[in-house]
Amino acid sequence: MPVGSLIAAGDGFSVAEVRCSGARASFDGPEVERGHVLVAARRGVFIRRVRGREIFVDGTVAYLSAPGTVEEFAHPVSGGDVCTAIHFEPWLIAALTGGDPGLCHPALPMDAATEFALRAIVRLARRGDPDGSLAERVVRLSSGLLARRFPDRAAAAHPATAAARRRLVDQATAVLATDPRLGLVSLSRAVGCSPHHLSRVFTQLTGCTVSQYRTRLRVSRALDRLGQGEQDLAGLAHDLGFSDHAHLTRTIRAATGHTPSACRMQLTEQPQDRR
Repeated sequence: MPVGSLIAAGDGFSVAEVRCSGARASFDGPEVERGHVLVAARRGVFIRRVRGREIFVDGTVAYLSAPGTVEEFAHPVSGGDVCTAIHFEPWLIAALTGGDPGLCHPALPMDAATEFALRAIVRLARRGDPDGSLAERVVRLSSGLLARRFPDRAAAAHPATAAARRRLVDQATAVLATDPRLGLVSLSRAVGCSPHHLSRVFTQLTGCTVSQYRTRLRVSRALDRLGQGEQDLAGLAHDLGFSDHAHLTRTIRAATGHTPSACRMQLTEQPQDRR
């Protein structure tokens, strides 16, 4: 029997691993998919059958399943198989597919670069997403796979002009200025845009990803608070969207070369400074 385990959960998505040991040439009993899920084999192979149509799933192909899909699986090769499953909330898959939450496809070709990106996503998810880029990577990979099969839907509702793209980025930075804790997916909902399109346009116009910009903004806010003598580093981490005190410390040290305490000591105004 397949055994699934959650690796990471993000805003509107989760990343899981499914392992199946042993070989079974015959198909298992039918299973009804309960959600939106993108599945790709990371090791081994298996056969998926939907409505009598079979596809051989290995490292070269993925598939997108929707709620209510009746599936059957066979595992014809000894040694078992391991696959990565990215589950999406309906509103996020709709944003990635031009407003069609019921979209599915039995075979999405994966080139080597896409497979590498998927494996990098799994590694990042296991590490706990230290740089906050997991959502952007998931969106980029998923959108890329879907755009090859559904180019019209993937491009739906995207601002067409340079001025519109500039307004979109300005709006996104304004929202982040209000709440630097927002990730890519939440930010895209706030500005009414596809996460993939926002990520792509933001990088084109600013030269950095949304997560990189957000981290820079958080560090700036942290330095301002530390310069005012902030002592509660755990509270500061929470206010700015860091996962914990240690995450805040690592990020500030990487950005400035100093710990938060050292920054506070060097930036806090002393009486002689005022004189």
